[in-house]
Amino acid sequence: MTTAKKGKADFFVLLIEAAENTLKAAHIFREAMLGDKPPAEYFPILKALEDEGDSITHNIYKGLNQVFITPIDREDILDLAMKLDDVIDGIEATIARFDYLYILKSDQYMKEFSAVIVSSCQHILDAFKLLSKKKYMQISVHTVMINKLENDGDRLMREGIREIFINQRDPYHDFKLKEMYERLEETTDACEDVANILESIVMRYA
Repeated sequence: MTTAKKGKADFFVLLIEAAENTLKAAHIFREAMLGDKPPAEYFPILKALEDEGDSITHNIYKGLNQVFITPIDREDILDLAMKLDDVIDGIEATIARFDYLYILKSDQYMKEFSAVIVSSCQHILDAFKLLSKKKYMQISVHTVMINKLENDGDRLMREGIREIFINQRDPYHDFKLKEMYERLEETTDACEDVANILESIVMRYA
């Protein structure tokens, strides 16, 4: 449940709530990748977390429409909220594919992707907490790590697709795997988008 806001919105609190919610979704996604149950069974809880993320984002939009003065540029707040929403949307969209593409289990690439996403979301949360304290220079430690993790995501997608074409099996199954790897890579891209916005903020405020 999001923090109740009566009067002026606390944008840093809302951004941290959104990051915490996204990190929780990332951990549950990793649990789905590592567990014995079909990953699609985790869709309802991840859908609920995605809905919660939408609610927090809506509160940020609403708050921005009600105030003239914001702790950082309103465009930065809006961009951070939107790009973070893309991250949790990506997690939810990936788990949904296990359902409608009828994929009954994860593979090693998906498991490794889930670790990358958890780590990226943790760094985003840590960076948001520093942002709320105006500790701008310390934020760069986390943005550098998110960028490195995005490179890991690129590598996993390339290696996964390469494996598909080296060891060709059922073309329908191969298509499903390619679809999953590409969607997971897009999710790591969204994490990097958040990092890029943070880097821009650091350059202007540090």
